[in-house]
Amino acid sequence: MDVKEAIETRRSIRKFSPKELHPEEIIDLVDAGRYAPSAGNQQNWKFILIKDQNRKNEIADACFQQTWMASAPLMICVVGMTEDVKRMYGTRGEMLYSIQNCAIASQNIMLRAHEMGFGSCMISAFEEGMIKRILNIGDEGRPQCFICVGYSTDTPDKKLLKNLHVLTYFETMFDRTEDYDDAFYMWSGIGKKTGEKLLAKMKEGVGTLRDRINKKFEKDEKAEKVKEILETEHKDKIETKDQ
Repeated sequence: MDVKEAIETRRSIRKFSPKELHPEEIIDLVDAGRYAPSAGNQQNWKFILIKDQNRKNEIADACFQQTWMASAPLMICVVGMTEDVKRMYGTRGEMLYSIQNCAIASQNIMLRAHEMGFGSCMISAFEEGMIKRILNIGDEGRPQCFICVGYSTDTPDKKLLKNLHVLTYFETMFDRTEDYDDAFYMWSGIGKKTGEKLLAKMKEGVGTLRDRINKKFEKDEKAEKVKEILETEHKDKIETKDQ
């Protein structure tokens, strides 16, 4: 499994087999978090490994009664240590960089878990005071999230993603330029050949390319319809390319 596949196929898993993880596998997961980038290379994360069932039950209750969490063989609490980051970057370091660092480390852990054949889910909804008491976290640290890990027995629904077109701009917020549009729509998930055909049809019409694109992609549903029609028209060419 390469990185692209891991990113695209990872899902949040909430049903787990009781089968335990091997200690070396747990070490491997935490080590993936250790390699994450961090502001000023402060590495301001700590990882608390939780396997005790009674403690897992308490944590699930403190996470607003998300009882499914307690079924995971392993919980990893990612704790952000703020002092060093605050000392280097001030309030922004304390309130933002520290959190970002832990989030990146958490993503590393979940991607590695997926590659190793485990399911995982990140939870950040909890009563912080209760969590600090349960895990004996002092004032110098803040629990950022929990990662539940184990062998999945879940079958999550297909992940619904927003169209790339509505998420991306060029140079400044909400800005699109025609040169960028040419390249962008050609590679925005509809395939190179289909994209070239779509752009050629747009350029045949009246108005600027930007006007045509904005009209064509006003709604994701319309974009999907265009994709279906073009792929049907050129089905043989697409299948030949895939082969």
